Amino acid sequence: MKGIFRLSVFFSFALLILIGIWFRSAHINHQAYPGQEEVLSQQKAFNEQQAEDLTMTIDLFIQQIKNDMIRLSDKHDTNINDSLKQEVTAHRHIDGMAQIDLETNDELFKVGTVPDNPMEKLTTSKTSHDEWRYSKPYEENGIQKFLMSIERHQKALVAEVDMTFIESFVKDLATLADSQGNFVIGHTDKDVTFSDEELDGDETLVKKEVTGLDWTLFMSSDEERKMKDEYKKGEVIVMLKEEENIEEWAEAHDVYVIDKMGQTAVVRDLTTDAFDLMRNWEEDESVIYMEPNYTFEKQANSESRASALPNDEFYDNYQWNLKQMELENAWFETTGEEEIITAVLDSGIDAEHTDIQDRIHDGFNAFENNKAFADENGHGTHVAGIIGAVTNNNFGIAGITWNSPLLAVKVLDADAIGNAFAIADGIRWATDNGAKVINLSLGDEHHSEVMYEAVKYAHDHDVALIAATGNENVDTPMYPAAYEEVLAVGSINENSERSFFSNFGHHVDVTAPGEHIPSTFMNNQYVMMSGTSMAAPHVSGLVALLRSAQPELTNEEVYEKIRLSATDLGPDGVDPYYGYGKIDASRLLEK
Repeated sequence: MKGIFRLSVFFSFALLILIGIWFRSAHINHQAYPGQEEVLSQQKAFNEQQAEDLTMTIDLFIQQIKNDMIRLSDKHDTNINDSLKQEVTAHRHIDGMAQIDLETNDELFKVGTVPDNPMEKLTTSKTSHDEWRYSKPYEENGIQKFLMSIERHQKALVAEVDMTFIESFVKDLATLADSQGNFVIGHTDKDVTFSDEELDGDETLVKKEVTGLDWTLFMSSDEERKMKDEYKKGEVIVMLKEEENIEEWAEAHDVYVIDKMGQTAVVRDLTTDAFDLMRNWEEDESVIYMEPNYTFEKQANSESRASALPNDEFYDNYQWNLKQMELENAWFETTGEEEIITAVLDSGIDAEHTDIQDRIHDGFNAFENNKAFADENGHGTHVAGIIGAVTNNNFGIAGITWNSPLLAVKVLDADAIGNAFAIADGIRWATDNGAKVINLSLGDEHHSEVMYEAVKYAHDHDVALIAATGNENVDTPMYPAAYEEVLAVGSINENSERSFFSNFGHHVDVTAPGEHIPSTFMNNQYVMMSGTSMAAPHVSGLVALLRSAQPELTNEEVYEKIRLSATDLGPDGVDPYYGYGKIDASRLLEK
């Protein structure tokens, strides 16, 4: 037996508010933060970040509704329009609309469900001159709703908005209250009035105002939340010598083969702990190596010149990240080529999302060995949108690459948890199916031989591998980011400062935007997320542009150009906090 190796995966997006992955004290380096006061301070910082993402996502949701209302208002006259009725009926979030004459208060038309006398309920606006007004949330048939209206030319277009989307990512993480402190949606043990005494008693509790709506979001740590299992129960990855038959070996050792790749297999005995199984096999001469199957968690046109800057609806007001990268200049050099394929190894991609479906070239489910790559979590769809959302379609967000195809490689499940074998399998599949770039927004502090062999396989086939460094604010090397064959990416904020959660160390190559990043999400939605999981795809997209403009470059030459074109931040020269610095697309692609 030549050694036992272990692998798990860090919270590549520990701040993923939408699916309930929280940082807790178990994830804080207690050597770096030895005191209870420091631990609480760190937890509160994570809560602050989550709350900001959450309130910004609500703002993004409201902006989408506004854009839809403006578009719909241009379609009708004073009569009920069949096409308008059809659109409202099919709209995911608008349950009804009505047009009101502001002079007479008469209802000119009505589609779907809108309460009687809706103008009496519209009490909130940002300013007295604001054309948008909102009601307090109310419940109808067990569903939280609110009204919003736009007032123009002595008429008001009023929409009844279903808050189910907001509830879906608030209910288990935070609490939303209206201007009177009344409970709206969320999960809390506190009195709905949120007294000052309660706020003072919870040192991790934060509150954020939702812009323009007089809503307040409350978020605090839940110490009883259970963390993930560190490895798959009763599963071990084994590599056997060439002369060994895997099935016969498994039968002799009373375990089941659940997946295999060459002479490497995942075997299972649910009645025995993985480490106990390995101890039993330590003297087995047929085994080259073995390791627990550790769990993973998530931590554009063919012309060479862009004809115009993006016209996507959220680009100007929300996508600070692309402007920080100096992409507008880079797009005049290339917007990506169809030959440069980027693989997203994650929770899959939502192939029905309007803003990304045309970018998906192929896909693979590493758990089932088939094409069922649908995203059941949202993390992978968000990562994919950063790299390659459809650009210049007057809709949603702009992607970094406008034309480069995506491979949707599902290696994380509905809870954003995977395993070493699945990720290794996904890396090999992506390599064999034409990927020139692989994005890995996942990792852990444990080295894995099976994963490293897959990384080396991809690297030997000239694939550029990009990975997130992790979100625990520690200097512990995370894998695969720490492998020499991989470009490691940390996170910075809008002010080009290292994100407080971003891991550091001498393995960090560069940094990229990773806070409050808007991107695609399941069910045709858009959300804000933060984490090194969001930073890594910025670099992956940039690498796809570079390989489009200069296809003769090897992966190592790509890495070197990414590093040397970065803008130095922090201490002079290469440092453990920013690596070579902040990625710069304009400098990278300048002739």
